[in-house]
Amino acid sequence: MTPEEQVVLVSSAEFVLKSSHVRRTLEQRLIDDIRFGLRKSNIRDFAIGRSASRIVVTGVTDAHLAAEAIAQIFGVAYAIPAIRIEGSIESALKAILRRAAESLTFGQSFAIRCHRSGMVPISTREIERRGGSQILEALAERNIRVNLDEPDVLISVDFSTKDAYLYTTRIPGPGGLPLSSQWKMLAPLDSPLSLMAAYVMMRRGCLTQLLIPYSALDARFRAEPQIALARRLRDFVTRENYLGYMLDLDAVPRAANIIRHISLEFARQRRFRGVVFADVGGSIAFDSSINQRSRELRLPVFQPLIGFTVAELSKLGQAIGVDWNASNDIRVQANSVESLNLSSLPITEISL
Repeated sequence: MTPEEQVVLVSSAEFVLKSSHVRRTLEQRLIDDIRFGLRKSNIRDFAIGRSASRIVVTGVTDAHLAAEAIAQIFGVAYAIPAIRIEGSIESALKAILRRAAESLTFGQSFAIRCHRSGMVPISTREIERRGGSQILEALAERNIRVNLDEPDVLISVDFSTKDAYLYTTRIPGPGGLPLSSQWKMLAPLDSPLSLMAAYVMMRRGCLTQLLIPYSALDARFRAEPQIALARRLRDFVTRENYLGYMLDLDAVPRAANIIRHISLEFARQRRFRGVVFADVGGSIAFDSSINQRSRELRLPVFQPLIGFTVAELSKLGQAIGVDWNASNDIRVQANSVESLNLSSLPITEISL
């Protein structure tokens, strides 16, 4: 190992609450997704290992760029660009002082946080105390100060058995569970909210594919904007081939009013485990015929946005690049399905 090496530390979101067998399975799925995400970002020649409770990505030339790519992956709580150093007090103090000189500008405040895992014979308090004193002395002309509660720059050092990791940045990820660790779902794209509902289900580990209604006659469902909207979800999918399903509304009478019924029938045909609708609490009345058909097919319906506030929906939209507000929602309320043969649907596959 070189004296200092760029790495990315990855903290998982919910694995600590699982049994050891389930935790190992989820961790391996997350490692596979990280590997795909890095390669998708044209990052090569890396290696993925473990240190204490974290996944560690080594062999990267730009740790911050790699961390940004990893922070898009479901199951990641934080991606941390760091440097790996020798796990001694003196090496840590030198690295802390160097990072402080690089990061702190005139009048800023700082704090040092030191952690250790396992049987590491190092006093974390000593490193925090000595590191702070050395920074104040070496950078006295910058008029910097210590602020333990809300520092401008937080310098963290984590000690493992042999090494230590120093960092000042944590990039938040989406959290949740790794993709495909749960059921496969279908979501009809009858609104920008549908994309947000699909994202929330994917954050829970469900690979969610989109049924994309399009029409040359109905301006609400023009094909190109619908496909462009659907492809925003592609950025978060750690799979080589992510399929969507195009539904030709013009080929089915009154199809725009029964998109949800069609999605239930199609989900049954393709063996999806559930259907995701983008209802928001109080915004529309849920169609009782949908509920009845869901029970008949033994195909559960999920409404993950129920209970979200407008502010929370706007924040979620920003996170996935969807420009949504309550005034421009085009979602069509489902009507009761009439006598209509849905056994042969005008649906084609598309690679998103």
